[in-house]
Amino acid sequence: MTTSPPTPPADDHSGARPWLRPVALVASCLVIGFVGGWIVRGDDGPVTVLAPAQPDDGASADGGATPTTTAPGATTAAATTEAPPPEPPPDRADIALAVLNGTGEAGLAASTAGQAESLGYVAVPTGNAPSQTGADVVYFRSGQRPAARRVARDLQIDAVRPLPGGGALGDELPETADVVVVLGPE
Repeated sequence: MTTSPPTPPADDHSGARPWLRPVALVASCLVIGFVGGWIVRGDDGPVTVLAPAQPDDGASADGGATPTTTAPGATTAAATTEAPPPEPPPDRADIALAVLNGTGEAGLAASTAGQAESLGYVAVPTGNAPSQTGADVVYFRSGQRPAARRVARDLQIDAVRPLPGGGALGDELPETADVVVVLGPE
């Protein structure tokens, strides 16, 4: 008697892409979720508008942005009013500037102070800063950001930062200086 091999049932899909059904199920759920969420949410929800950011001189804790909630299509004073023009920088003669040398190059602070004085800064004291590994930095005391930006622009320095509260740099600062340039290696 001869036996023939058994034939598989017609609905057996064991070899035909077993991953297709779960992928189709996940895609369907995503589409239904997005469409359902869009229909439920609609366009009547609140809209959050941030007021324009103001320059921060280290005194503000929230960065100057205040959220405002309005209905769609409505305008707020924060959204339609331009920020007040920035206050003009103080005169160079009114900026209490000091220059500190954070490199091993002798006379660098003195030559930079001379350059600043030729631009109109008055009696710029010099000194040595703790060794610096980074580029030149203009530091400023609280409320002196406009003055620091003017110094940075005049001396072509990119970095402007609030004065650190303590540390080695704080020990070297002249007490009368509101803006301090710390020169680093090139």
